[in-house]
Amino acid sequence: MKRSILFWLLLLTIMTLTVATCGDDDDDDNDDNDTGEVDDDDTADDDTGDDDTAVDAHTSASPERDDSVLDAGHGGWQNADCFACHNDVHLGGFIPGECVTCHGANGAPRRAAGHENGDCTTCHAGSHSGVSFESPKHCTACHKYEEGVECPVTESYDVVVIGAGGGGLGAAAALAKAGLSVALIEKQYKVGGYMTTFHRGDYTFEASLHAMGGFDDSLAPQGTINDFTRLGILDRITPIRCEPMYIASFPGREFAVPANIIEYKNLLKEMYPAEADGIERLFTDIHNMNVVLDAVMNMSNDFNFDDLFVVLGDIGSAVRLIKALILTLDEFIDGYITNTELRGIFTQLVTYIGGAPGELQAMYYLTMWYSYHTGGFYYIEGGSKAVSEAMADVIRENGGVIKLNTLATKIVIEDNLATQVQTLDDACYNARYVVSNANAPDTLLRMVGEEYLPRDYLRHLEHMTIAPPTLQVFLGVDHDYTDLFEGTHELMVNLAYDMNQNFDYVYGGDIENVPIIITNYSASDPSMAPAGKNVISITTYLPHDWEDTWQWYMDYDEYTNFREEVAEIMIERAEQWLPDLGNYVELIEVGSPMTNYAYSLNPQGTILGWANTPRQGTLLRLPQQTPFDNLILAGAWTFPGGGQTAVINSGVSAADMVLAKEAKRKGLW
Repeated sequence: MKRSILFWLLLLTIMTLTVATCGDDDDDDNDDNDTGEVDDDDTADDDTGDDDTAVDAHTSASPERDDSVLDAGHGGWQNADCFACHNDVHLGGFIPGECVTCHGANGAPRRAAGHENGDCTTCHAGSHSGVSFESPKHCTACHKYEEGVECPVTESYDVVVIGAGGGGLGAAAALAKAGLSVALIEKQYKVGGYMTTFHRGDYTFEASLHAMGGFDDSLAPQGTINDFTRLGILDRITPIRCEPMYIASFPGREFAVPANIIEYKNLLKEMYPAEADGIERLFTDIHNMNVVLDAVMNMSNDFNFDDLFVVLGDIGSAVRLIKALILTLDEFIDGYITNTELRGIFTQLVTYIGGAPGELQAMYYLTMWYSYHTGGFYYIEGGSKAVSEAMADVIRENGGVIKLNTLATKIVIEDNLATQVQTLDDACYNARYVVSNANAPDTLLRMVGEEYLPRDYLRHLEHMTIAPPTLQVFLGVDHDYTDLFEGTHELMVNLAYDMNQNFDYVYGGDIENVPIIITNYSASDPSMAPAGKNVISITTYLPHDWEDTWQWYMDYDEYTNFREEVAEIMIERAEQWLPDLGNYVELIEVGSPMTNYAYSLNPQGTILGWANTPRQGTLLRLPQQTPFDNLILAGAWTFPGGGQTAVINSGVSAADMVLAKEAKRKGLW
């Protein structure tokens, strides 16, 4: 409801106000929206070098290695304790039961209909003696139901949530706390999606989080604090504040960016005195715009037009809000600053949201920027996994059920309503409401099916474009680089001031020049690595189809070797800021776009969902409400967009939509 109020308000303002400076969005990418389908996630393997001069381990998080599928040709056929032979696999990063996520079920017999997902050890206490399985979470990973049995187990819930990423966890936690019966189903062996960490030996790696904003008690809209408080997780996590926010490196200049918005504004004025007036107006207008946005978003559902006019007392801020919605970031700041260097510095954080200032929606960037600079720039102790597990604990404590190693395959539509979710193991979950945190293309085109979608809705989906995928190189380093990070963990490296030029390097696959983010997580959370060592990641964007789709379809060894060559290039580039980095590397893990796809099923390996252009950003993103009244979307592919706090907010919003429908059904309003 809150979103619809704001949407119609903005539409009304567009129709009634003349904004002479507003230009049309000319984003005509002609993207074919190729979902990049690949085979199912089967395998992963290690490559451990014997050469003493090489790193101790160069592991592979990628699936699809045919010679490691656990079939009858494997020497460990039907041996559940994988570590009996592979005691050094992934450097101890997994436990038995999790292996199936990549390697398959290893010939485990299927379950007959009627076997509920209870405590398997009640009847099978002697099975796999000595193996540290957690029943039933890991037992059900291998022991699927018999083929051909339709819905061998059927369970019923008020709400079934698909996907335990941040949006799904947020929705399930909010709904469970509200007293509804909730089942959360997740294809992986753990919750979190990209909101998680993983282990390799003594190192803990962050999968995606760079920072969360909004924990300060300040003038910033308190969306993060409000959502975390409502979900009951604020006192279960420990935010770590970074000051400065990050270190920016441009040609001939390197400096620390203050988190405090006033300090940052004054620094920019000092650096570019000729642009001081424009900087002052820009910062003031962004503040006023966000105040109006926050006020409108927090209007009660029973608002009246008197309230509306009070909120819109500053009509200028309302106009700027409209401009931020329909203009690119470049177009929005045209009226404030012209210096190319200053524009590059101000738009540095586009590297968090995967696009150039000339194509990104201004509103999405400016709300993120404002949240960080007024609400603080934070990492979370223990990584983003701490947030995911806190939400999972809330779900279970309030009677919710979390089913892992469970891939949703179909959403049954009857009488234009979602009535059931079916899974790969043939279990069926009846639901009065379905919330999908799975990617929108799969949810709507695969699980629901094109035949059920209205023609105009399907046409809209076909014309939406997808954000570029990330490349991440994770390093376990036997050296302490903390002093080089000056109180933060982020170093942003750009070879050009013009951020549009930097993203031209991305789209052209110019790995020697793409912007990179060097993150030393140990600088903010020393527990991520042993004392005196660091966990470092190098992140950038490169096309999904770069170099014959990363040579994925050629041969596993071709793909692996190519990916490792890319990692070496990234390490060499990082050595300009972290001296002798390559000499200290103990462990390398590479996450390519194909890795992202294999573990998340996100089309083209993106972590951001749809590209954040004016045509499909924030309020113009694919709506959470689908054409089916009781099927709601959550996550990066819908409102408000990508980013960990954003997807949690999306989950809370989805829960509110369900609760509003429940209240209406019961005649409460």
